[in-house]
Amino acid sequence: CIFGDIDCSLLDETQCRKNDKCAYDNDDNACKHLTGLDSTKMGIFAGAMTLGGMFGSMVAGLFVNKFGRKRTIVISGAICLVSSVLVHVSRGANAYWLLVVARAIVGAGTGLSCVASPMYTEEMTPAAYRKPVGTMFQVFCTLGIALAATMGLIVAPHDFAVKQNNEVRIQMFIMVQTLLSLAVLLVGLYIPESTKFLQDKSGVTIDNVNADHDHDNHHEGSKLVGGQQREYPVSAMVFPLAIATVMCMAQQLTGINAIMNYAPTITKSMGLSALMGNFVVMLWNFVATLLSIPAASKFSMRQMFVTGTLIASCATFITGIPIYPGVYDNTTGKHGLAGLGIFLFILAFEVGMGPAFFVLAQELFPSSFRPKGSSYTIAAQFVFNLIINVCFPIAVENLSGGPSGDQDKGLAIVFFFFGACGTVAFIILFKFLQPFREATVVVA
Repeated sequence: CIFGDIDCSLLDETQCRKNDKCAYDNDDNACKHLTGLDSTKMGIFAGAMTLGGMFGSMVAGLFVNKFGRKRTIVISGAICLVSSVLVHVSRGANAYWLLVVARAIVGAGTGLSCVASPMYTEEMTPAAYRKPVGTMFQVFCTLGIALAATMGLIVAPHDFAVKQNNEVRIQMFIMVQTLLSLAVLLVGLYIPESTKFLQDKSGVTIDNVNADHDHDNHHEGSKLVGGQQREYPVSAMVFPLAIATVMCMAQQLTGINAIMNYAPTITKSMGLSALMGNFVVMLWNFVATLLSIPAASKFSMRQMFVTGTLIASCATFITGIPIYPGVYDNTTGKHGLAGLGIFLFILAFEVGMGPAFFVLAQELFPSSFRPKGSSYTIAAQFVFNLIINVCFPIAVENLSGGPSGDQDKGLAIVFFFFGACGTVAFIILFKFLQPFREATVVVA
C-alpha cells in the first residue's frame, strides 16, 4: 500500500523503525504505514466526550434542582440531538475539530443524563423494585454500545475493491445516534415529573419516596417528622464525597477502557476481523450486564460493587502478566490467558461495579444533598475517565518505546497499574463503603 512516495511494505524492520511514516507490526512481523489518527489526536478525540460529560455532570445538580428531573432529561436529549447534527456535518466536511466539538457537546448531554436519570429512577420506583430497576441504566448503556458495534459490523464495507458508498454507510451509522437522541427527548416530554421534586418545590409534606428503602440498603431519607427536610453543608458530607471518589477510582482506574481497547487483539488471534471481534466483545459486555438484574434482587449494591472491584482487579493482573514480553512465548497460550482475564473483568464490571455505581451515587447521600453529591460523583467519574482516555494510548506507546515498539509491553505495565489501583480501592471500600443512613428526628 503506497502513501505518497513511501511504500512501507517494502521496508525491513530496521528501516521501518527509523521511518516516521511507518510502524512495525510485531504481531504480523510486517512494516505498515501509520494510518488513522496518531495517539495524541486519538486521545483528544476520546477525551472530548469525557470532558463534555464532566462539565454536564458538574452542572447537573443545579439543573435537576432548578428545572426538575423531567426537564433535565429533555434538555439532555436536545443537547445530544444538536451534537448528532454536528457529527453529520463534520463527517460530510471531513472536519476533525468539528467532530471533536460535537463529541464534547454529546458528552455534556450524557453528563446531565447520568445524574438526572438514576435520580429520577431512585425517586419514582417503589422500594421493592428499586435495586433491579436501578441497574437498568447500565444495562441500556451497554445495549447502546452493543448496538453501535452491530451497526459498525453491518454498514462497514467488506470488499474494498469496489465502490460501496462509504459516505452513505457512515451517515447511516451516525443516524442511530440521532434517532436515540430524539427518543430521549420525546420520552422526557412524556414521563411525569419526580414526586420528590414536586414536593420540594411546593413545600407540601408528603411521605418521602425514599423512606421505605429496605434494610439491606441501609438508606433512609432526610425528611424530618415535623415536615422539614434537614439540610447538610458540604463540610458534613466530606466523608461520603471521599468514598464516592474512591468508588470512581475503582470504576475507572481498573481499566475498563483499556480492556475494551485490547479485546480486539485477542479476538484477532481467534481469526475474527476487527469489527467482528469488537461485536463479540460488546455483545458479551451487554449479556454480562443482564446478569446484574437478578443479582440486584439478591445482593446489596455495596456487595455487588465491592466484590466486582476485587474480581476486576485480579482480572487485570491475569490479563497483564501473560502479555508482558518474555513471560509467555506461546502466542496461543498468551492470548488464551489474556482472554480469560478480559472475560472475567467484563463479567465483574458489568455484573457488579457498573450497574451498582449509579445506584450508589444516589444512596451515598441524604436526599437533600443528593443533587450535589450525585453531580460530584458522576463528574469525578468523568475526570478519571478523561485521564484514562487521554493518557492510555500515549502511555502505552511511550512505555513500549514508540509506535514501532512492542505494544504489549506498554499494555502489560498499564494493566499492572490498573490492578494496583483496584486493589487499593477494594481495601478502602470494603472497610468504609456504606449507603447513607440517617435517624429520623422529631421537630417540636
